[in-house]
Amino acid sequence: MNATALFFVTHGSSDPRSWLGLQDLVAIARSQSNLYISGGCLEGQPLTLAQQLEKFAYEMIAHGISTIAVLPLLLLEGVHVSEDIPAEVAIAQSKFQDRLSFRTIAHLGTHSQIPDLLLQQFEKYTDAPSQEKPSRILISHGSRRTGANHVVENLARSSQAIAAYWGIEPKIETQIEYLLAQNIYKINVLPYFLTEGGITEAIANKLKPYSDRAQIQQLPVPLSNEQLVSLALSMI
Repeated sequence: MNATALFFVTHGSSDPRSWLGLQDLVAIARSQSNLYISGGCLEGQPLTLAQQLEKFAYEMIAHGISTIAVLPLLLLEGVHVSEDIPAEVAIAQSKFQDRLSFRTIAHLGTHSQIPDLLLQQFEKYTDAPSQEKPSRILISHGSRRTGANHVVENLARSSQAIAAYWGIEPKIETQIEYLLAQNIYKINVLPYFLTEGGITEAIANKLKPYSDRAQIQQLPVPLSNEQLVSLALSMI
């Protein structure tokens, strides 16, 4: 699809870092593309996502643009991807009828390079000369939606890791105890989130009580802003 304008959608948060992070991504994307580019959030903003889309659409109509590609910058196909974003896009679309069309692209987590990038992040923090290579945990938010976590399980498997979740079992504590019971005391934990923020800080706090029992390293999130934007633009 050759979109003439692009709108990123992130989850959003009451944490102001979330909105600032989105603006950074938009700025990077604009520097790498000739498209009109903006972005909005599902949560944490005074306007609904539909209203944010409408505002951008009116700006695009003034520039003679007739199509906006909506790209969810989300890693997993939970309720936000399957229900919330389509519903908000439909509301926005109803305001414009034939004057402008919105087209929603597959979410970022479907990109074919994701598994390799996760493995590379784990490998980057694995000391080759060391006799004891760390075991690996890939932690994601997790979903109660049936089958939604299969993607995380498969990604963990391809990275020679085990999966843990923030919101559901097996949680990070459960998986650490599982490894400790096998006399594994060197563990790398990779948060499968787009950016550092409140949850990654909370994960770090969950790891602190184990500092006297194991050598646990929390790795940076796997995608830099530049990598994230590069993947996103390649999906247009």
